[in-house]
Amino acid sequence: MRPKSALRTRDALDQLRLDHELIRKLLREYDGVRLVEGCSAERKAEIVDRLCDALSLNALIEEEIFYPVLRPVLDGARLAQTALCDHARLRHLIARLDEMEPGDPGYDDAVVDIGDCVLPSLDDARAVLFVEVRMTGLDTAALGEQMARRRRAQQQQDFTRIGLPRSESTVVLGGWPPACHLTLA
Repeated sequence: MRPKSALRTRDALDQLRLDHELIRKLLREYDGVRLVEGCSAERKAEIVDRLCDALSLNALIEEEIFYPVLRPVLDGARLAQTALCDHARLRHLIARLDEMEPGDPGYDDAVVDIGDCVLPSLDDARAVLFVEVRMTGLDTAALGEQMARRRRAQQQQDFTRIGLPRSESTVVLGGWPPACHLTLA
């Protein structure tokens, strides 16, 4: 028999929860570092690289595997549609940050904007969407195995370079969700 923790990490919702915890941890870590006088640019860049990789991989897994399975089960899953729009906005923010250096004016603000974009979605997913998924009886263990295979396949790639938008691109997966219209300040 496998240890209980090994079973949990294979479950789709537990994998996503762990992704979300890592993202929160990295945002907190960055926030702590940016407030330290004389913090090295290299340290900021290291945290941001890890954050952008975690965000990009999480978005990729959700878009390719998790949300397409939820759509028919949860009758369109409004939160999933909203999350995909958030992912489109997130890609724009990551692309903007990717063009900056840690010492650039606005770098810290760009990281804060990413946090402002993702934290409400993470809260909504855990409080509402994950509960709804559990109530459907969906085989989250099998879904988790698919997600784990996809993660392993992507381990050697630079996720921040995958799918970064051009200035006028939109995210549409098979016509779902409806087009997101983004306005970036």
